[in-house]
Amino acid sequence: MKVSATDLANDSKAILDRVIVHGEAVEIQCQGKTVAEIRPKVGVSREELASILGEIHWTEAESRELHKAIDAATEICGS
Repeated sequence: MKVSATDLANDSKAILDRVIVHGEAVEIQCQGKTVAEIRPKVGVSREELASILGEIHWTEAESRELHKAIDAATEICGS
């Protein structure tokens, strides 16, 4: 979707709703040239992931498996 900077200024809530609810990327144009893009956030931060994982009631076996997977990923990707 492409919108002018003026449209964004006048109707930012509806445009952001399209990004958030519908997952659309929006190109912002000024005098017919794209100057910016608004798109849905991809992924989660480390803190968000820790919070999500912390809310799950893991069995002991699942917890051990998760820790092994995290350790393996840390070795590959670094901390």
